[in-house]
Amino acid sequence: MNRLTLLIALFYGLNILIVFPLLFILLNTYFSLPVYSFNMLKYLGVIFLLIGTISWFHCVILFISSGKGTPVPTDPPKNLVTKGIYKYTRNPMYLSVLVILFGYFLLFGHLLLLIYPIIAFLFFHLFITLYEEPILRKKFGQDYIRYCQKIPRW
Repeated sequence: MNRLTLLIALFYGLNILIVFPLLFILLNTYFSLPVYSFNMLKYLGVIFLLIGTISWFHCVILFISSGKGTPVPTDPPKNLVTKGIYKYTRNPMYLSVLVILFGYFLLFGHLLLLIYPIIAFLFFHLFITLYEEPILRKKFGQDYIRYCQKIPRW
């Protein structure tokens, strides 16, 4: 993995998983919105964080081993990845991030952290349908089209 790819991955990860959640917590506090703090929700939040993180790393490993690339556009996979969790959904990395973001809400309880995964989902959906899928159709042709016909986006 080259330096640019690593920097882009770090920038994306830091913003999506740290900066934006902190911003939503600060906004939640600033506007005095509710905070739900129940031990059971916190335990459930930790479980969601673990599931999302493990699933995300599973996808990265598949991109490297099977796809011969990375999830970062500067070093994309050379092969279409259809193994593992990709047998069930075309976008498990995005779903993993959404699970992590929902886990933040359960763990920390700030109401705006419940809004954040919804906003992220809308952004991801637009990015996938308007940018990512057309590029994958061009790059992998009929293989990707057949994959799309068999496997749901979400």
